[in-house]
Amino acid sequence: MPEAVATTACGSMEVGPVVIPQLDSFPPTGTPKHAKMGSWEFYRSIGSPRRVVAPMVDQSELAWRILSRRYGSDLVYTPMINAKLFADENSKKKKVKYQEVNFNREHAEEGASSPIASLLSNEGEGSSKDTDRPLFVQFCSNDPETLLKAAKVVEDRCDAVDLNLGCPQHIARRGHYGSYLMEDWSLIFSLINILHVNLKVPVTAKMRVYESVEKTITYARLLERAGAQIITVHGRTRNMKGHLTGLADWAKIRAVKEAVNVPVFANGNVLYPQDFYDALAATGADGVMSAEGNLYNPAIMLPNPPKQPSAMFPNAPELPLPSIVKMAHEYLDIVCSLRTPTQSSAIKAHLFRLCRPALEVHRDLREQLGKSHFDHTASGADKIVTYRAFVDELERRLQVDMHDVKWLTQPEPPLPGSVSHLTQPGEGRPAYVPHWLAQPYFRPPLVHEEDQNAEDKLARQKRVEESAKQKQRTPPVDIDDLQNSDELNVINKHADEKHTHARSESDSSAHALDQESAAEKKRAKLE
Repeated sequence: MPEAVATTACGSMEVGPVVIPQLDSFPPTGTPKHAKMGSWEFYRSIGSPRRVVAPMVDQSELAWRILSRRYGSDLVYTPMINAKLFADENSKKKKVKYQEVNFNREHAEEGASSPIASLLSNEGEGSSKDTDRPLFVQFCSNDPETLLKAAKVVEDRCDAVDLNLGCPQHIARRGHYGSYLMEDWSLIFSLINILHVNLKVPVTAKMRVYESVEKTITYARLLERAGAQIITVHGRTRNMKGHLTGLADWAKIRAVKEAVNVPVFANGNVLYPQDFYDALAATGADGVMSAEGNLYNPAIMLPNPPKQPSAMFPNAPELPLPSIVKMAHEYLDIVCSLRTPTQSSAIKAHLFRLCRPALEVHRDLREQLGKSHFDHTASGADKIVTYRAFVDELERRLQVDMHDVKWLTQPEPPLPGSVSHLTQPGEGRPAYVPHWLAQPYFRPPLVHEEDQNAEDKLARQKRVEESAKQKQRTPPVDIDDLQNSDELNVINKHADEKHTHARSESDSSAHALDQESAAEKKRAKLE
């Protein structure tokens, strides 16, 4: 702890501009009402997990958890669940619907500790691992009693209950949960402690770091004092999101690991299988958690991934990255086999992220994916006919691409979001990955508004000139001379529509494929 220059009335230490509450100002941990294993005994009891899939809204659903376990994940979290909606006693119908979508107990598949019966009859790799354990159920909340009610519903179907203290999205700020509790340590202590004292299963927490290393360490110690038996540290601050994401600070994660006496999971900067080993070495953590990396390549945690040919040529290099079509088909096999329904929004988002590299080449297939849907009235394979048709067509086209010599080397210009944007390619991080293999996504730099406006105006000017030539007018036409004309209104509308389509990134498509935005709107309705 740094030397204090002042002590506040509330028992906090002020170190320059940073105020760090003193741990002694908080109550003791207290004694649980039920017998519980110690932190390390618990960690060992669930297999000492090292490869962990993060809680992801509308993305770490049952089908995806099963796929991730087949490809090397030791522990998987549920999506973040809003405790208030999950335990809502004012509207039974609303509560039942929310519970069915977020943690379905009717079919006894979520949280199943034995092989899931609906998958046993299907031949396929990894079917013997098709349980839903170990499983941590994550909640967001700002009310201890409500959180406890929600956690009680699932405690017999999971290995631990996790508190979300890391969500940086605006919906979390409006709802006052996630990383927006970081200024209220007393509330955080109460949220964790009530679960620790009253639940039969352990409580864990997922946090973000502060700018100050000292405050980050004290914060982690607070979570431990409150009763958290495993702490996941996302090595980014609350403001590091979207285009401002940047690199996670592994040094801060190591500082937390060295300061607490419970297992620590490191989260951040895991894009390739090699990054898992680098993160373990750099942080000293007991496990490594992957979020986006897992969505773009579910085999990212596979200890020894088989190498796939990067093209169907004798001289093509082999890469430890799976075929996106194989992954997509296997995921759909799981979806149609489960009795537990999978939300169409989740299926669509998974296929878009998984197939993103190929959709940069075959952009017209985005529309087909956007129109695909899950048929809740059908059963078996009939539930996902339109999604299967999309993957089949993509597979047909990729077979052609794999025989095309032009894809032996990086195209110019590189495909948007491709690994060519990796600044330091090397062992385990190839500078070029063909679009039929699963690979990480690199966000393009943010375009300044004035540059974008200039680009828009040039695009409209070009379309005016093209229109003028088609009508055999005298070119070129000055865009500023047409500001009030009907012709410009039509041209602007067409240009804006095309520009909107062109600016679609990996997390979106022409048909509402931006899952992060969709999930945020969904949560806003539920608030």
